[in-house]
Amino acid sequence: MVPEKYGLAAVAQHLLALFEVRRPGIARWDAQAETFLRREADEALDQMERQCRELGVDDPPHWQRARAVAKEVLIPRYARLAQVENAAAGRDYGMWRGGDLIARGAFALSGLVLGGLFVLGPFLPDGYAWWYRRSYRKKLDALVADLAREGASLEAYRPISEVQRSLGLRGEADGSANESSDRAPVAAPQIRSKG
Repeated sequence: MVPEKYGLAAVAQHLLALFEVRRPGIARWDAQAETFLRREADEALDQMERQCRELGVDDPPHWQRARAVAKEVLIPRYARLAQVENAAAGRDYGMWRGGDLIARGAFALSGLVLGGLFVLGPFLPDGYAWWYRRSYRKKLDALVADLAREGASLEAYRPISEVQRSLGLRGEADGSANESSDRAPVAAPQIRSKG
């Protein structure tokens, strides 16, 4: 029985760390790349086995299992994952414009806008209510303006008798006689057309 430091999970983690150092330098994932990874794994496993023996723990079946797992499971699965990762890295992970200066500036500006919205977020309901109160206030002002125009129009086309009465030009004594004459219909002017 080996210490936990040399268990399969720890061995796999150590091998993956070694492989990740080498991954960016592997351009094509073919049989040659997998052979290279197997050689790296064998060297690392030999070193780990020697360290374990120095501690006084000698368990050859464990190291045979570790080599088999590395060769049959770890390296093929890692090769598939690393191949996809290298392809994504080659495309700059699909990042807009490859993350150049303009893209970084655009991302920074977007971040500022989103940050501003985040900071202003709690005040959005207040702004929303203000917007509708402002709209309502404009409608009331429009109503007052309409009534002002209507009042000016009514004043401009006010009957003369009403103007005289409001100015007090007619006497109050003959008010009863004049009231009956005010009610008498006035003949409408006739408009004649040419032709």
